[in-house]
Amino acid sequence: MNLDTPTLLVMNGVVIALCGMSFILNTAFHRTDSVDRIWSMGFIAAMVVTIAHDASATGQLIWWAIVVANVSLTIAVGSLWAGLRRYNRRSSGGLWVVGAISVLVLAATLLHGESAGRWAGAAELWIAVAVLCLLGALEAVRGRMRRNLSGQILAVALWVTAAAAMARSIVFTVDGETGAVFLTYFNTANATALSLCFVVLLTLAVSALRAQQVSGSAVGDLTDGIHSAAGVLSAAAFGQAATDHLSRARNAGVGLAVIGADIDNLPEINVAFGRVAGDEAIASFASKLRASAPVLSIIGHPASGRFLVLVGAGSAAEARAVAERMQATLVDEPLKEASLIRLTASFGIADTFDHGYALTALSIAVNTAIETVKGRGGNDIAVELAATGQAGS
Repeated sequence: MNLDTPTLLVMNGVVIALCGMSFILNTAFHRTDSVDRIWSMGFIAAMVVTIAHDASATGQLIWWAIVVANVSLTIAVGSLWAGLRRYNRRSSGGLWVVGAISVLVLAATLLHGESAGRWAGAAELWIAVAVLCLLGALEAVRGRMRRNLSGQILAVALWVTAAAAMARSIVFTVDGETGAVFLTYFNTANATALSLCFVVLLTLAVSALRAQQVSGSAVGDLTDGIHSAAGVLSAAAFGQAATDHLSRARNAGVGLAVIGADIDNLPEINVAFGRVAGDEAIASFASKLRASAPVLSIIGHPASGRFLVLVGAGSAAEARAVAERMQATLVDEPLKEASLIRLTASFGIADTFDHGYALTALSIAVNTAIETVKGRGGNDIAVELAATGQAGS
């Protein structure tokens, strides 16, 4: 069956409208947060793109419709990335980046002028789409989404879209819109077909993420008052308590350290033995942290298999000794649901002597140290040193 370009464009517009309206209505009638609002803005921008492209077929409106379509498409893709950043509990600064890129696309479109017709600013637009998709793919495999199947599916879709957009831009620049390669492989019909697939995958993925966000069903996100489901402080409660302790410690000149721990191979445990075993691993890990951490320490559960412990420490060696005691406690007994599995974890340490008393700086340093340990196989401890910016064993 051969579908001509106009038919594909109509189908694409219908799919975007249906998916967009479904998501926006669900957002409007349920409890929402900034993530939902940013993604809803993206769907609205995508619907504006289809309306603008339809208007561009009516002669006089073609030029301004193309300008609107180019900017709206940039905002639509950028909103996906900005929403992923907020989902990972990062700052909303991504919206400023999206705004700046949209202005560049607008300037490029206007610079090419009306004489370029519907291809005005096309190459620059596709480069912008590729960059934003790449940023979105990277965001979908970090933070809270790192172990989330919907995030992984979204990352693959964004990688493919980024590669296709960049390739289309290069071929268009070199070959032109009338070139054989462009007309054969990167024409409007093929691009629209790819868009159809992407929109469907995108809608399914972000709807699943939104459902997890609302219901709190993502691993590590369930809370009971100020505690996570694992029995230690939730991310918000830990942040408030730790910030207060750090402020008082700074005034008193007392040293503190943040010890981060991330369960090794948690995705593999979930896949091999099921989510029950994964939940048991998280609960068991939290229990052992509570048993091995100093009595007056603060234990937080920011996400999934990652924990943070704020402890008093007179030196880096003292903080490392606490981490070593936690590490040793993990292997005392195997999981009940997976009797052959003994938990291990990657530990990172950052202290106030090297990083000051700001929780944000300490958390970033701890995460860097944990990633260093994971890069060399896990089940180890690293101390992030501010002086060198390197993790040392």
